[in-house]
Amino acid sequence: MKENNPRIKLYIACSLDGFIAREDGSIDWLTKYENNPETDYGYSEFYASIGTVLMGRKTYEQILGFGDWPYREKKTYVFTRQKEPLRREKSVEFVSGDVGEFVRRLKENTDEDIWLVGGSQLIKIFLEENLVDDMIVFVVPIILGDGIPLFDRIGREIRLRLVKTERYESGLVGMEYKFGE
Repeated sequence: MKENNPRIKLYIACSLDGFIAREDGSIDWLTKYENNPETDYGYSEFYASIGTVLMGRKTYEQILGFGDWPYREKKTYVFTRQKEPLRREKSVEFVSGDVGEFVRRLKENTDEDIWLVGGSQLIKIFLEENLVDDMIVFVVPIILGDGIPLFDRIGREIRLRLVKTERYESGLVGMEYKFGE
């Protein structure tokens, strides 16, 4: 019997009006908060707690554009309905097919927590299939007016329990929620 019950965690930032990126996928509005000398917003602790990273293809391709692959020491699965992207990192495996089935199997066969990075389409599937256990959202003090929504027409109500809030000098607010409790 397995001792650890791994949790799937959505850890993400969004604008005050609920967008995770501009319409073109740009997250330039977040750069002001990167490499903050005051805090890393709990990222180091969070990152150390997870063993696997999950993301959609568009998110993968965007991260590739930032330079060095930041998740080199973590197993990463990229969900895609298209052919593999041009560049493939060593720790990355591409997955197509039934997302829910794959994730449930993955969760049964790992002992470490799993990070759902994004994007919006993948988050929607995870929420529709009740695959998210925890959600850590950082609200950035900016109104974008338009863009890619964090929650894109999920089609049902989901109740959460707030377990932690943190306000940062930069104006960000971090909120941690539990699902299904």
